[in-house]
Amino acid sequence: MTRTVPAFPAASAVPSPSPTSTDQPVTTSSVGHWFSVHGSLLISHGVQIATIVTACVVIRVLTTRSINRVVHHAAKAAEGRTGRLLGSAGLVAGERTRQRTQAIGSVLRSLSSAVIFVIGGLMVVSVLTIPIAPILASVSVVGVALGLGAQGLITDFVSGIFMIFEDQYGVGDVIDAGQAKGTVEEVGLRITKLRDPDGVVWYIRNGLINRVGNKSQGWGRVVVDVPVAYTEDVGKVREIMAATADELFADEAWRDRFLDDKPKVVGVESLDGAYVVIQMQARTAPQKNVEVARELRARLKTALDSAQVQVASLKA
Repeated sequence: MTRTVPAFPAASAVPSPSPTSTDQPVTTSSVGHWFSVHGSLLISHGVQIATIVTACVVIRVLTTRSINRVVHHAAKAAEGRTGRLLGSAGLVAGERTRQRTQAIGSVLRSLSSAVIFVIGGLMVVSVLTIPIAPILASVSVVGVALGLGAQGLITDFVSGIFMIFEDQYGVGDVIDAGQAKGTVEEVGLRITKLRDPDGVVWYIRNGLINRVGNKSQGWGRVVVDVPVAYTEDVGKVREIMAATADELFADEAWRDRFLDDKPKVVGVESLDGAYVVIQMQARTAPQKNVEVARELRARLKTALDSAQVQVASLKA
């Protein structure tokens, strides 16, 4: 028995794709036609964008110059006031002023540049008729993500900015920052560098400084307590102490360590069955109170010995 195999229809030929507009060759006439249609729009947008960019650059240059001039003038005025107040207090006024000026100028220049170019970018986007809402939404999302991921870094920078603007401390100041105590060697927007009396260098993040005690601003105080025997004449001892303090205040080698006030004998600070404590106080330039107190004690000892005044012992 013979089986007949059905015949399959022959495959039809696949038609070749018809040429599209993208396959058309670029000719001088087509380019001229495109420019004739879009040329005016392209030129007008280009002129507007170039004008916006040029205006932003010019405004930024003028703003930067103004900021530099104002900050430099303010720094010079502050340095002059500090010099008149502290005199030869030994502070590194030049370095302190230089670092503070650089930090303030850097912050102001960065903020002004960011504001100017963000506004300019938005104006360019509006000229190109690009929807701004999606861009702002994306930027907001990115900003929130960066803020959550760098909270500590942002806190350090913000704290550093306020610390510098408020002039809480500067190079050469002796401060108590809680975690460390010592002399400020460098002040930055994120880190403050201290050196303690043992020579150890401490790097403290500005965001972790909750309180600062500055021992170098304004003036320092000297407090000297002199215990004498209970039987000594208090009036005589006070006269000796006052004369000794006047001699030290009049000494040219020590005069610049004091402020305008002379050392004063405050009076009897405490009484005991064996001694009387008479206190003397003086205001000095910052960081000079320790050496003034040492010199004053040495001179008081010499003067009291010459007057045969018996100094008592506070130990039981």
